Amino acid sequence: MRISVFGLGYVGAVSCGCLADLGHTVIGVDVAPAKVDLINAGKPPIVEAGLTELLEKAIRNQILRATTDGDEAVKNSDVALLCVGTPSTRSGGVTTHYLEQVASQIGESIKKHNPKHFVVMTRSTSLPHVHQLIIKILEETSGRKMGHGIGYVCHPEFLREGVAVEDFYHPPKVVFGSTDSMTTEVCKMMYPKIEAPTFHVEPQVAAMIKYADNCFHALKVTFGNEIGLICKELGVDSHKVMDVFCADQKLNISPKYLKPGFAFGGSCLPKDLRAILDTARQTATELPMLSGMLSSNKVQIEALLRRVISERRPAVGLVGLAFKEGTDDVRESPLVNVVEALCGKGHPVKIYDEHLSVQTLVGANRSFAFSAIPHLAELMSDKLQQVVDACEVLIVSHRLTPATWANVNFKPRQRVIDLINVPALHKTLGYEGLYW
Repeated sequence: MRISVFGLGYVGAVSCGCLADLGHTVIGVDVAPAKVDLINAGKPPIVEAGLTELLEKAIRNQILRATTDGDEAVKNSDVALLCVGTPSTRSGGVTTHYLEQVASQIGESIKKHNPKHFVVMTRSTSLPHVHQLIIKILEETSGRKMGHGIGYVCHPEFLREGVAVEDFYHPPKVVFGSTDSMTTEVCKMMYPKIEAPTFHVEPQVAAMIKYADNCFHALKVTFGNEIGLICKELGVDSHKVMDVFCADQKLNISPKYLKPGFAFGGSCLPKDLRAILDTARQTATELPMLSGMLSSNKVQIEALLRRVISERRPAVGLVGLAFKEGTDDVRESPLVNVVEALCGKGHPVKIYDEHLSVQTLVGANRSFAFSAIPHLAELMSDKLQQVVDACEVLIVSHRLTPATWANVNFKPRQRVIDLINVPALHKTLGYEGLYW
């Protein structure tokens, strides 16, 4: 393909060298003549292992050149990659000025040169609403609608400085957020010979994937360091601890616990987290991330309650009270907090939990349940349909089986708030996913 790359900074320079190496004809574009001159001389404007050789080869083979003329680049391209800077504002937001400026320029060039179908891909990291803005600018300046002579792609990059060339050829994943099917077909031709899990999603989803990645990477660094802090105070070798921690690929280094859902609970997580925080206080060790976990957990519960509690006090049914399906353990279950709050606000409540029987609760489990909800026995029902019939809002925290849900009759205008993403409920009238 013929590809123009707008912005010859870190991502742009690497993209120029690697795309040319894959066989595409590439034109680099930048407002800085010094960067353009360096690329044309086969020299990178940044320090990055392996990039010099790629640029020299591409210039020698005459499949890469650079220019300050964006209009000329669009005229001789089928695809434009936006790799311009999106620096932070004073408040921490994203500066979109450069993206808007380039998008407007590209749109005007498309209108002027009238290509059959031109594709614009944004590699610059920016939030979902920014991509909506860029799409609007492109449509207004080109005089075209997405899917009709123009297409847009949010195409986040996953390049680490120092190993960016290696990451380009061996990415953890490739993500394309396209506006239309014709543009998706263009995306499929971008990376011949590169094998990686590839995802075609909506532009807004693609944008958030990059932010989820980087926030998680920051979280991992912070988590490791906070464990290091408390280990140091307790005289424990944190590297030995984390070596074993990282060896667990079933729960720790895995997709487990990473899907959005409801608050954590049970007899282990809250208790052990409090124990570490208590030790931190005794040793005057600040652990702000770990300290924030309990507060964040409380926010999840409060957010759900705001969606349910109202002056009208609708009757609420709960499917599941135990903190995890398949158990009868209600110790520190966040659903217990939900029931407490609803009852305290005067909402009628009914509960169905197929594994929970008030009569068989014993020990600490029984003490916790009845101290939190003294009249628990009156709220429980062993018939799911009975709970559904009695409520205006149904909160689902246990999955049950598709066959069980197939036999349930819902009422018109009944809200169903799903905390765990149950596919069998998706087509239910009045369905609300927690975060989906």
